[in-house]
Amino acid sequence: MSSDRCMGYIYLLDAAALFASYQLMLPPNVSAVTTSDVLREVRDAESYRSVELSLSAGKLAIVEVDEVLIDEAVRVVSELGEVGKLSKADLSLAALMVKYSREGCYTVVVTDDYSLQNVAAYLNLYVLGVKRGVISRVVKYLVVCEACGFRGVSEDYCPVCGGRMVRKPIHVRVADVLPK
Repeated sequence: MSSDRCMGYIYLLDAAALFASYQLMLPPNVSAVTTSDVLREVRDAESYRSVELSLSAGKLAIVEVDEVLIDEAVRVVSELGEVGKLSKADLSLAALMVKYSREGCYTVVVTDDYSLQNVAAYLNLYVLGVKRGVISRVVKYLVVCEACGFRGVSEDYCPVCGGRMVRKPIHVRVADVLPK
C-alpha cells in the first residue's frame, strides 16, 4: 500500500449503503467514505440522522473529488460503455474508485447499482451489494445502431440514420468481487 490512509479496508458507500446505515455496521478499524454528491441523495429523515450520527462518531468521512479524478472516471466509464448509466453522484463515487485504486488501497465498493459494480470490478476493487446481488463478471459494452451498425457512445438515436442505438456486450471477464 502506498500511503498511511490505506491501512485496512476502505469502504466506498453508495446511497443504497447509506439508506441501510451500512457504515454503522462496520468494525471500528474500517474507514467508510462517500462523496457530498452521494450524500445529497440521502433525503429521508431516518437515513439522514444515521449519516449525521456516523459523521459525528467518525464512522463515515466525506471525500471530495476534483475535476481531474472525475475526468479519469469518465474515461474508465467510457471504456466500459457505461456512460449513460451513471448519475453525477455515481461518477463522483467512480472517481473515488479511481483514486483509491491508483493509491493501491484495499477498497470495497458497497452498492446495488450494477453499472457501478461493473466499474469497481473493472478496476479490480471488491464489491458488496446491500439488498441486490453482486455481479460475477466485468462487461464492456458497445453502443450500436440496430439499423445501420453505426458505433457510438450515446444510447439515443443514431446520428447517421436515426435508428435506435442499443448496448451490446463485447467483452467479458470474471470479476473478483468479494474481499478475501
